[in-house]
Amino acid sequence: MKFQTTRSELLDAILFSSKAINPKISSFILSGVLLDVDTDLNIFSTDLETSIKSTIKVKIEEKGKAVVPAKILINILKSLNESKITLEFNKETNQVLISCEKAHFTLNTLSLEEYPAFPETSVINPIKIRLDKFKTLVSKVQRAVSQDESRVILTGILMEIEKDRLTMVATDSYRLAIIKEKLNTEMEEIKIVVPSRVLDSIIKNDFKKASLEIILEENQIAFYLKKEEKIKNIIISRLLSGKFPEYKQLLPESMKHNIIIEKEKLLEVVRRISSIAQDNIPIKLIIEKGKMIVTMDIKEIGSSSENFEISYGEEKMEISFNPNFLIDGIMMMDDKNIIFSIEDPLKPVLLYSEKEKDMTYLLMPIRIS
Repeated sequence: MKFQTTRSELLDAILFSSKAINPKISSFILSGVLLDVDTDLNIFSTDLETSIKSTIKVKIEEKGKAVVPAKILINILKSLNESKITLEFNKETNQVLISCEKAHFTLNTLSLEEYPAFPETSVINPIKIRLDKFKTLVSKVQRAVSQDESRVILTGILMEIEKDRLTMVATDSYRLAIIKEKLNTEMEEIKIVVPSRVLDSIIKNDFKKASLEIILEENQIAFYLKKEEKIKNIIISRLLSGKFPEYKQLLPESMKHNIIIEKEKLLEVVRRISSIAQDNIPIKLIIEKGKMIVTMDIKEIGSSSENFEISYGEEKMEISFNPNFLIDGIMMMDDKNIIFSIEDPLKPVLLYSEKEKDMTYLLMPIRIS
């Protein structure tokens, strides 16, 4: 194996591929990336749950394969100046020689025979969607994904397809985020849960004007990231097993109070008032005729309060929230105005855009004694 490319192109490809490497896994072989030089350079990584393949054009002098420690290779590439770089595998010493300008490194390789094979997929009936659109959908609901590994199913995002509509749902039991998007093709009804960290590796890809094809199989999902009709990256992941909450049962058909509020004004005030927040102290919204008062009171620190006008003329209500969860919900909305729907101060509230109804955020209030 011997090839030439630029330092930045190789580093970008390896950084993306190495997203599948899980530092918690004890198997040493899985800390490496497989470099496979054939017609192009293919870079593989896996943690046995998720596998990533990245492909780049390089100047090939000799075909071959080698498994190198990902972290060390990344550190080397980051230390080098931007220039032409050569990688060559020495079969006698089982080392990779890395040369860039006047710098030279020899890097011990890992066992090629022990490295897992890349999962196979069949490219049948792909779901096609623009990569930038998919990134937007994921990034909105991802805020509500649970970080609690004891309930693994909630660490994923539900992807539900009904005919020509894709719905994504995430919840951590305290809030629920739902977003819908129309597809160009009709599909059979599908309901799967994808690990959030897999989707995170997609939204952090910096491809511009790229397309995405999604292949759903019995127990895995494959994402083909394409640019100029060529496959550049493939991400394959096992699906999460378990029962995702029946989110539709949590959404009320109607709410007693529907208050239209200017999004940026509410966001600005909540951020300002919660600037003294600590230790999950709730923020309180006092809603009364003609105005909303946003307050926070922390015995050891002090208090903050601000009010602004709203169009409301019904009974006075007081409702409290985790300030970060409230800010997340406000930021998910794209319209100038959002609708704050309340049935009762102790029941979940709904936030959604005034005009665009495809994004919904349900938030549990905090009971204050």
